[in-house]
Amino acid sequence: MDGRRHRSARTRAALLDAAVEIICTDGVAAVTQRAVAARAGTSLASTTYHFRTAEDLLVAAFELTSTRTIADMRRMGRAAAEGRIGLLDAATAIVGRAPYGERLPPDGVIQLTLAAVHNPRLRPVADGFVEELAGLLAPLLPAPDHAGTLARALSGLILHEMARGAGEPTETVRVDVARLFAAFGITDVHRDETQEGP
Repeated sequence: MDGRRHRSARTRAALLDAAVEIICTDGVAAVTQRAVAARAGTSLASTTYHFRTAEDLLVAAFELTSTRTIADMRRMGRAAAEGRIGLLDAATAIVGRAPYGERLPPDGVIQLTLAAVHNPRLRPVADGFVEELAGLLAPLLPAPDHAGTLARALSGLILHEMARGAGEPTETVRVDVARLFAAFGITDVHRDETQEGP
């Protein structure tokens, strides 16, 4: 890759990171080309060169957020499969927003889901995330076709956990995840944890 293309790719990546940061700190409505350029430390012309409209920038930022989130969920899934972390601990960490990759915003996927309510261009990205998450969950379920329902239910738990404002997963969310897993027939959740109260 020549120097100009490398700089262009680096600028595009910085713009996307800035857009994702704005989404997660200030909300979707705060994503403008001017705000993203300022956060990325680049010119407005550079932003419009890479992303013709603010909506183009928003779609690309949410695609990046979805990709990063799924990658981190895969890492957590591998850790659970290798016995380095319990399945319930892995799921609670994901629902409770930690640990995520160091460049991944904690609530980007929830912001995506909410934004897709009003923006049809974001719906395929939101649907794609749920399909990816369902694909990760399907091997754990006695009825793999229920994986989409479980993925959507976990997304709801993430939203409610975020609304609590806790910096780390609460005991309530751990119990909720355990109960949800038990209801869907995921068997490697310890029975005593599914019956605890919040």
